[in-house]
Amino acid sequence: MVGNSNDTRRIAKNTLFLYARSLFSLFVSLYSSRLILQALGVDDYGVYNVVGGFVSMFWLVSGSLSSAVTRFLNFAMGKGDEEQLRKVFSMSLNILLVLAIVVLILTESFGIWFFNHKMNIPAGREDAAFWVFQFSVITVMSGFSVVPFNAAIVAHEKMGVYAYLGIAEALIRLIIALVLVYGTSHADKLVLYALLWLIATLMMQGAAAFYCVRLFPECRFKIVFDPRLFKEMIGFSGWKFLGSISHTFSGQGVNVALNMAYGTAINAARGLTGTVSNAVGIFYNNFILALNPQITKSFAAGDMDYVKSLSFRGTKFCFYIMFLFALPLFLEIKFVLGIWLVEVPNHTANFIRLSLIITLIDLHSAVFNMVLFASGKIIIFQLLTSIMIFLNFPASYLALHWGAVPEITYVINIFVVTVNVFISLWLVHSIIGFSIREIIGKVFSRMTLTAIISIIPPLVIHLLFPFGWKRFLLTLATSLACTIPAVLYIGCSRQERTTLLYDYILPRLNKSTKRTS
Repeated sequence: MVGNSNDTRRIAKNTLFLYARSLFSLFVSLYSSRLILQALGVDDYGVYNVVGGFVSMFWLVSGSLSSAVTRFLNFAMGKGDEEQLRKVFSMSLNILLVLAIVVLILTESFGIWFFNHKMNIPAGREDAAFWVFQFSVITVMSGFSVVPFNAAIVAHEKMGVYAYLGIAEALIRLIIALVLVYGTSHADKLVLYALLWLIATLMMQGAAAFYCVRLFPECRFKIVFDPRLFKEMIGFSGWKFLGSISHTFSGQGVNVALNMAYGTAINAARGLTGTVSNAVGIFYNNFILALNPQITKSFAAGDMDYVKSLSFRGTKFCFYIMFLFALPLFLEIKFVLGIWLVEVPNHTANFIRLSLIITLIDLHSAVFNMVLFASGKIIIFQLLTSIMIFLNFPASYLALHWGAVPEITYVINIFVVTVNVFISLWLVHSIIGFSIREIIGKVFSRMTLTAIISIIPPLVIHLLFPFGWKRFLLTLATSLACTIPAVLYIGCSRQERTTLLYDYILPRLNKSTKRTS
């Protein structure tokens, strides 16, 4: 019990570290995006989004291995096996360096062919788009080598490092945006943006690697080959790769399909939607990032009661954190876009609203999926969910080909993530042994009731008052005033409410009051 209490406090501490970074990064990133869109224009912004997004499809190889490295590092820590830690790190780095060479060959062969023959690039911008492509390739290549270092930071739960790196990244992004707006007018701003972002990425990756080498003994490069470990990691990452490639086609594949049907302007709207979704998603992703090591380590130690408790509470609080920001944003997105951007691309508001719905549905299963990954039994999960996610791309392509509005791509995705929630519930019941009735009764029902009660008053305010600052502020205030009490007294159990109020919130408020007095 003492160990679990300490682990819970560590999760809270790590989440606070990440939130401090997020609040700062959120406002800086949104302002930077406004400046970047202003400097590049809608078409060039769309070019960067579609070309850079296409190249990032090749990142899915390392993305699948990143999950494997994180899982195996956490599992080794849960077992207390230092030798295994060193083997996992060195083996993963060796594998990723080989894969980086393979991806380089693919991008400079198939990637160049697709760029030249299939992408819809505005006339006169082909050369600039080509350099964006090349700089994006280098960015992806460099990312391969830093994957094990990032995994080590997460496994050691050094979230303060992520906070500092995130703040530095936000500041660098702001500097780049200012250079584009107020800097030289002779350079091609699209090419300059891609180059500066590549340099910034290399700096951040180098800093993460340097930190790990200095502090973590296992982060030393060695040529290691353990056949059994290699088989386990490749097997795990292979099935994770199937999920990654499905997500990529669901995201970047749809992005390219929209480009082919509606041109680069629609990619600008989709890129801005991604910026907003990532900004809001930072808050619940931070909680998941802090939760993941504890779930895997507890699973490795055989403490299934704590794994169950973490997954139940984690699912609810991930949803509540997202909902707290999503509700006022959903209602007042047109007003927010008008303040944020000088020129708002068509369809942006609808894209963002639908994206928020997708995320809220997806969060019903996000934490339970972490439990499945901790178990290592992911074959059926990856197979079924990947098929559903992959179908999003051909379904969207056909719908757009038949003349459907761009919003149809998000509507199709809503159906896909809803089906995948039911798949996750079935598997976490059949593989892990969690009760579906208990999940629905103790988790989903509280989440649904909390959302319904919280929505009604701010929706009434939104419908009664005219567009403008007054409605925006009233909607925001009403949303917070309704959501917070609903979360505490409907969304939480009595034990969870007591823990939040008396063991966490009130002591910190008292400490803050003593400091100011």
